[in-house]
Amino acid sequence: MAIVCLVLGVWGVWDYVVAIPRAEMQAGRARLLSETIQPALITEMGSVERDDATVILNVIIIENDDGQDPQWVASLEVFRSALNGGGKELRNEAQLLLESEFALYGNVTPPSKFDRPMQWLFILCLPFGLYYLRKYAQMKKRASIYCLDDEGTLSTPEGTWQSGEMADIDMSRWIAKSGNARSTWTAKVIVDDRQNPKLAIGCKQAVLLDDYIYNDMHLIIGAIAHRFYPDQWTPLARRIKPTDDVDVEEYVPEAEEE
Repeated sequence: MAIVCLVLGVWGVWDYVVAIPRAEMQAGRARLLSETIQPALITEMGSVERDDATVILNVIIIENDDGQDPQWVASLEVFRSALNGGGKELRNEAQLLLESEFALYGNVTPPSKFDRPMQWLFILCLPFGLYYLRKYAQMKKRASIYCLDDEGTLSTPEGTWQSGEMADIDMSRWIAKSGNARSTWTAKVIVDDRQNPKLAIGCKQAVLLDDYIYNDMHLIIGAIAHRFYPDQWTPLARRIKPTDDVDVEEYVPEAEEE
């Protein structure tokens, strides 16, 4: 979930900051070429269309005189020179340049008015991604505490208990066939909670071991269950199928004939 939310959030930021403005810019250039420059080039010298296009180009060239896109500015200057006169070579150059610019910007679809608001839905995934990442780090740190050493000492976030302080293990919900399916991956170790000063000495506490959340928790559950119930559970927390005792009649060989 953290990866999905972070990817969606970064994607939304990229579209909002880079992709949509770039599409708007390219669509605006395509509109300028098709609605202003191209109609003006096919009119006669001194026409109103040429004068209006020249004024628009002058404004755009001044606004883009920051050196960020010199190729586009150079193209606009060629169009302006062709509109103000020039020889046949300049008009041919402007026509060829117009076709090449149409190839770049002519097929760009302008963003709709809903594109930017829609990106906020993706951008808002970023806080959730950070939240899930934080929860994952906390759960991973908590998971590292669970341990059952070779001497039988159980360590959990709730405390640490020696082998003799574990009284039993409740396996009633482990791989159960009925009830809440989520709880069928859990077991409870019954321990003597002497570490808790709020409780009386000798008070029993059930410590939850959850294999649904924590990987390989079944190894700890299986080891404890096999210790208390070796005839019912394997060290891998698998149930041992009971087998019926079969009476076998003892075979007595017949006496050999003399």
